[in-house]
Formats: sequence, structure tokens, C-alpha cells
Amino acid sequence: MNEPAVFDVDGTLCFDGRTVSTDILEALRALRSVRPLVFASARPIRDLYPVLPEDLRKEALIGGNGAFVQRRGGGIDVVGFAPSERALVDALIEATGCAYLIDGEWNYSYTGEADHRIYRQLDAGALASTVSRAELGTYSKVVLFTEDEAVRERLRSAGLTVTHHPAEGLIDIAPSGISKHAALVKLQLCGDGYAAFGNDANDVDLLRHADASFCVGQHELLSFADHHLEPDDVAPAILGLARG
Repeated sequence: MNEPAVFDVDGTLCFDGRTVSTDILEALRALRSVRPLVFASARPIRDLYPVLPEDLRKEALIGGNGAFVQRRGGGIDVVGFAPSERALVDALIEATGCAYLIDGEWNYSYTGEADHRIYRQLDAGALASTVSRAELGTYSKVVLFTEDEAVRERLRSAGLTVTHHPAEGLIDIAPSGISKHAALVKLQLCGDGYAAFGNDANDVDLLRHADASFCVGQHELLSFADHHLEPDDVAPAILGLARG
């Protein structure tokens, strides 16, 4: 099998939170003829579907920074927080009163602002229901709208995967051991190497393990990437991979 090409979505392929441009889609389809494609996002797979056209939704998908895995043409595997991890998240929410987005296996609970970027992208396809967090059978991905460093350290000390996004005033939390790269290993697609495109802190491991790494935009944590691209460079870079 040819080495796969793995793509973050928001800020890498999608720049308005809703669509992928025609030139990038055409480049992805050209690349698909020579390499398997994987889309790896912080969004749950539910929220990837409205962004990707129907034919690309059938490719391997990684959602929730690795908590959700859809094999090509197959069902979705979901990793949830351990009971003790869920209890810690609940305790921190109660103690701090911070707003949150919690994704379960499919439905979600949200108490953040209606004008936040995350809310505008939340369940755009109207595929799920918003419920109370008590109604979620499992927590698979959590966003806490807080800048409290003590909260971040408490979560990290419990072994959870924590990504801080200071520009948006939030922290992104995944179950212990979960990352985009770990999910790619689970898919058994990276044994012979892969190319990866990303733009943010949650792409660090994905790009660091890639044979060819592409950073879109500027992010200090991705300064090690082999290639640095502006948005207009993304489609040509994908076509370059397609042409070998």
C-alpha cells in the first residue's frame, strides 16, 4: 500500500469553518488515486460530515483528536473517558463554573456562548441532539472554556491529553493516551510512513512522526515541519504529492 496522506481539517483544508475550496477538493481527489487519504480533526466525526463532500466522508476519519475512528467504509469506534476521568472533569466544572462542550458517542452537551466559533460549527448537519451532560453515556471529548492554569495541570496530572488554545480561551481534553497519531496507529496505516498536513498544537505528534510534514500558517510548536505553507499553497502541495 502506498503511504497515506493525513490531513487536519480546520485551518489546514477548511478556512471558514464550513467548506473546503474547490481547488483543494480537486487536489485531494487527484491524490486519492495514488495514496489513501485520512482526515484527522479535533471535531467529532459527526461534525466532519457537513464539511466533507459525500465521497470523501467514506475515507478513513479521525475525530475528537483521536477519540473517534472511522475505518474506510466502516463503522465508528469511540474511546470514552474512564469513570475516574469523567468524575474529575465534572468536579472541575462544578468547582470553577466554566462553560463546556462535551461530546458523547454521538450527542453532545454545550453551555458556551452562542457566538463562539465552536458553536457555529457544532452539529451543522443537525445529525445529533444537545442534552445535559448527565444524559451522556460517555464523555469522548471535552472542551472547557477556561484559562485557569491550575485546571490544566490538574487534568494533565491525571494523565488526560490536554491541548491549550489561548487564542480561543479554551482547553481541549481527550482520554488518556488519545491523539491523532495514536489513532493513525490504530488504523494500521502508518507502518511504512505517511505524509501529514496540520496547523495547530493538536497536530504536533501527527507531524513529528510523518515522513513529510506540512504546516499551514504559522505555529511555533510546528516550526520543525519540513514544509511551511500559506492557505493558497495547500492545493499545489497536495497536487505535488499526487505527482510524486
